[in-house]
Amino acid sequence: MSASNNPAIGDWIRQLKDVDIKDVADRLGIKRQGAKGIWFSPARDEKTPSLSLYGRTKWKDHTTGDSGSTIDLIVYAGAADSFMDAAKMLGEWVGKSIPKPDDKGHFAPVKPTLVEHLASVCAKNPEPAVEYLTGRGISEAVVREAIKNKTVGFNDWTSPTQPAGSPGHGGAAVGFVVYANGRAVAVDFRYVDPAINGGVKTQCQGDKTGAIWISNRARFKKATKVYIVESPINALSFETVNSNPYHLAIAIRGTANVNMDWSFMRGKTAIIALDMADGVNASTGKRAGMEAAYKLYDKLTAADVAARMVDMTAWTEGEDLNDVLQLNNGAVELARRLKVFDPWLITGQPSFEGNDLFRNEARKRIFLPSQDYMVYWRYRCTDDFMQYVDEFKTLTDDAGESIGRQEFLGDLCSFRVAQLSRLSIQSHLATVNGTPDSQAEVVFGISCQTPRNGALLQRDVVTGDKIYNLEWWKGRYGHIWKPAQFARMITIMERSADLAARDVVNFIGVAWQDGKLKALEGQNCFFTEPQKQCLYYNMTFPRGAATQARQVVQAYQETFKENAAAIALTWILGAHLKNVIGFYPHFQMQAEKGSGKSKLLESLQAACAFQVLSGQMLKTDHRRRASVSYTTHPVGWDEFSKLPKQVLSDIDALLQSTYRFEFTRIGSALTPYLMCAPVLLAGEEVDVQSLQSKICRSTLSVAKQGAIIPHNLPQFPMWAWLQFIASADPARIRETHAGYTKLCQVRSRTGDGDATARRMMENYAGIMTAWSMLAEFADFDVDQGGLIEDLITEMNQHMADTDGSRLPWVWIMEILLSELDAKRFEYPFCWDYIVNDDGEREMALFIRANHIMDHISTANHLRDKYNHLPIKTGRIFKRQLLQSNVVIKDDVEKSIRAQRTAHLTAISLSQLEKLGLYATPRVD
Repeated sequence: MSASNNPAIGDWIRQLKDVDIKDVADRLGIKRQGAKGIWFSPARDEKTPSLSLYGRTKWKDHTTGDSGSTIDLIVYAGAADSFMDAAKMLGEWVGKSIPKPDDKGHFAPVKPTLVEHLASVCAKNPEPAVEYLTGRGISEAVVREAIKNKTVGFNDWTSPTQPAGSPGHGGAAVGFVVYANGRAVAVDFRYVDPAINGGVKTQCQGDKTGAIWISNRARFKKATKVYIVESPINALSFETVNSNPYHLAIAIRGTANVNMDWSFMRGKTAIIALDMADGVNASTGKRAGMEAAYKLYDKLTAADVAARMVDMTAWTEGEDLNDVLQLNNGAVELARRLKVFDPWLITGQPSFEGNDLFRNEARKRIFLPSQDYMVYWRYRCTDDFMQYVDEFKTLTDDAGESIGRQEFLGDLCSFRVAQLSRLSIQSHLATVNGTPDSQAEVVFGISCQTPRNGALLQRDVVTGDKIYNLEWWKGRYGHIWKPAQFARMITIMERSADLAARDVVNFIGVAWQDGKLKALEGQNCFFTEPQKQCLYYNMTFPRGAATQARQVVQAYQETFKENAAAIALTWILGAHLKNVIGFYPHFQMQAEKGSGKSKLLESLQAACAFQVLSGQMLKTDHRRRASVSYTTHPVGWDEFSKLPKQVLSDIDALLQSTYRFEFTRIGSALTPYLMCAPVLLAGEEVDVQSLQSKICRSTLSVAKQGAIIPHNLPQFPMWAWLQFIASADPARIRETHAGYTKLCQVRSRTGDGDATARRMMENYAGIMTAWSMLAEFADFDVDQGGLIEDLITEMNQHMADTDGSRLPWVWIMEILLSELDAKRFEYPFCWDYIVNDDGEREMALFIRANHIMDHISTANHLRDKYNHLPIKTGRIFKRQLLQSNVVIKDDVEKSIRAQRTAHLTAISLSQLEKLGLYATPRVD
């Protein structure tokens, strides 16, 4: 049975068509007019929107009349070429891959998961949920809006085996449906009568961790302030008292979820409103909700999310949002309380005295010695500002008893210090090869909220010797009105450095952390001078599904024949294998005039989010160094061949070292640089003679041009690709590379070849390994488009073109012959005929290898060339000469300038000519 007409595929497509169309529109980037308007068509540029999304799974274009299902919308938006491609893409988004046949060609029926079944049951009769939730003070309009979004429902299932009154019996329950990527992944039940269910009040079916509950997922994207609560009922309680369309509540469904990845909150203000008024645990002496709030604050701050806590120190013990809502005039009271935020310097650690001393109980994050505790209470925080209590006045009643104090606040600084944390930065050796770390560097991370950056925290790294440098603080964050009090505040903050202390790796791409591969991007790094140390210091890699990867690969295979563009794309993606296989080649892209090199580079930049630097940018040493530092993400150097000769010489040394990696420190501050990024060298004529063993190449020509890359081609899902590499077994990657190296040796025109040829085979095998992994990642055949064969062809042509120039002795002979023609060589040499092994006379150059190297090393005009030669001694040079086929005879004695000169080497001129080296002999 074919895949197109079997029931399993039909069931699969029907389930995909039931995915919420608004989630799909959001994923496609379709814009909406206002909060409740219709959408702008992605098929054209328009000032007035014309696209309606309705009925949860339908859409219509009112201009053209086009309409269809959720899957059809993906085709309409240009994200897929066909209905089946769109279905596959949507399936990957929601975690429902296309069914595959078994060994006998049979397809297993596609059934809804238990969670999806429960979500559909809850949606059938949701009315009892309205009665229960409104009975807890929640607005009926809020409940019905959640029912409309299928996030609230009702279920009255009971177990046939568990009697009433025992756990697991079930009974009437409100169901809160949790979605991820448009698919139901969990249902949380809140039982109307817990006694019937054995006293169990709540129960979860599906994913408990890593998924949050939102009543209206479409509102999250535009929300500017997000309240984070524990339960869906508390989230609905918030929405009952706050109708601001840009404010939203999300429920983490349990304190364990505070450890999830919170990067999706970047750009929004987070207000923590967990159950922080929980009672004190007798055994631990802590409040569970308060401890979770501490962890959540640290997680959010680490993700550069501006976070505040609702001040619950005055709440009744055990009280949560819904409890407050059910009080007399509860809606007004809850709205008021949710606007009162924790004002203390160390978030979550209050400092009350006198009658309010009980409010400090079980809310101490760190111990403060008396000298710090006596001044701690004077520091107060707002969102992006800090104040200091200059004066205070004790207030008394008529009997003279203290009833509080009146405080007079003065401005401290124009920003809020959100966190000061100790960071242990992993050493470069542990980062690139996974060895145990023996030289970690300790620095301090500072996160501050400033008015100019809004809800996005500004993060900087400072060494211990600068932490009290107030000019450093002023230069980065803003003004300090009370320097002495600010310095005193730093002392207190230093004591909190361990609260969010963590081990970090400064690297962009795939690197080793604690002996395991990990995908890293800008938010994971803590550079002391980020703009100087790494070109991609603020990189956020493009997200997406594997279907997008297939689209991108296919487009690049079609845009140039012989995979000329696809090879470049694969090289870019394979660069992130460098820290696994231990090296990675640079890439040479040579192009004819009008072949489309500039357009291809622009497309590659857009698809893979990598940068191409102009020749002007490459003229300075620090810019070149920063462009290849602390990353495996490639960088392009355009118009490479037009740079001055001196710059080219400096670049050559840098490229030699970045084939593997090189660590150095620069300047008086000893700023560290880990130079390791592979470089794409682009230009009409790229001269990389000394780099032949460290590059792969592709040549663009007008004759190879194919279809133009579409403007609406999606970006390659780089982040998913990096995570795929990081999750792979490193041993398997190395085995794959070894297998392709053997293939290159078998298919090579030179067999095993010389050492340089063998290294070139390893280089091309690295790109083949990347292609093999790419095929697995994007789910296509590794033989697609014949890229492996085209790589082998390119490798053999590369070897043929460089056969006479890839070894250092050839470069030295080229220099020598030029010096001989210019009559600048003063050491003894001569031209004469000699009988070769075949008994024939031929012209030869008689010279000593040591004299050649002595001349090159001492001639001032050859200093730069000598410095960039990989060999520096006559002994090594002579060894390479003898290993070649240009030496007719060694240890010859000749009469030169009326003197007997021994130990000369006879070099064949005819053999040199075969390598493109031409001499001008002078025979007396």
